[in-house]
Amino acid sequence: MAEGIERKPRRPKSDLDKAKTKCWKTFSIYIRTRDCIRFKQSLTEGICVTCKRPYPFKQLQAGHFIGGRMNSVLFDERIVYTQCYSCNGNPPFGKGGNYVEYFLFMMNSEGYTKEQLEEFNNLKFRTVIYKPFELLAMADLFKDKTKKLKAEFKANNAYST
Repeated sequence: MAEGIERKPRRPKSDLDKAKTKCWKTFSIYIRTRDCIRFKQSLTEGICVTCKRPYPFKQLQAGHFIGGRMNSVLFDERIVYTQCYSCNGNPPFGKGGNYVEYFLFMMNSEGYTKEQLEEFNNLKFRTVIYKPFELLAMADLFKDKTKKLKAEFKANNAYST
């Protein structure tokens, strides 16, 4: 560190911050697992829904159709799909969500109407406040959903090799 510059100590993470982080991690794994199975019939590879390129599981992100990470849309499975870092990342290194392509994906692949997509956009104006126990319960739910997806995938593909 440069001489004469003091670093502020980080504030300890609150129980709410810890619970939200845990919930996001399990939610992201669930979304990526769901989409890898759906789009590539794989547990290790998926596609970015906006640029359509294949990526390894770990290089995919759970990208939101609605910009921002407000509580009202953060864990909504209907509007979160796999995206690559380039499409989901912020400029200058990313396309900031690649929303034109995301919009086309939501209409053409998912079958949403323009009106339904506008309703999704209005979700960001809702106020949602989570308590730590709610986030931890959601984390457990997404963890269970991921286990179920993996078990079903493995059962359906047990004899395919």
